[in-house]
Amino acid sequence: MYQSEPKYVESCAYHEAAHTVIAVALGIPLRTRGVHIDTMGNGYSYYWFRNVGNLSNTAADIDERERTIIAGEAAFIAQVKFYLECLAGGNRFDRLQTTQLLNEMYPNTDQFLAEQSRLVDEARRLVDLHWNAVEALAKEILAQPLTPLPDSEKHWSTDTQERWVDANRVVSILKNFAGLQPVIRP
Repeated sequence: MYQSEPKYVESCAYHEAAHTVIAVALGIPLRTRGVHIDTMGNGYSYYWFRNVGNLSNTAADIDERERTIIAGEAAFIAQVKFYLECLAGGNRFDRLQTTQLLNEMYPNTDQFLAEQSRLVDEARRLVDLHWNAVEALAKEILAQPLTPLPDSEKHWSTDTQERWVDANRVVSILKNFAGLQPVIRP
């Protein structure tokens, strides 16, 4: 079994913690599966994000897409903030999703780039604002023992082991931080 360098695995915990914390800050509900990382530096944060598709572009759809983009971008911002040398990879899925969501809303290149910049700036602001919560959740994830990765988690990892924190534990951590009111929705 391949194991990544510890700093990359640690930065993955910060990446996934930031997805979760910023989703909560934006009022996005968590899913019961919580947050997971493997020994190769891959992870998954279970929250209710907007998938690509359904091009209605109503105000509610745009708001949901923008919150998903901010939570997606926040993860790599936190990962780099934790470990500056982690400048490549780590956000391929997130970047693909945010680019596709932006394309659905803004087919004009200038508007696309302006809105992307605005949303990334908001993600950066929220990561800075909630850094203590990101750090607390990341440390909690890293403190968990390695357990066998169940078949239900094979959609994000080919590893055999993982560390994880369920949504109830996430809520118990994040409710201690101002501005965070986590909600679980199965």
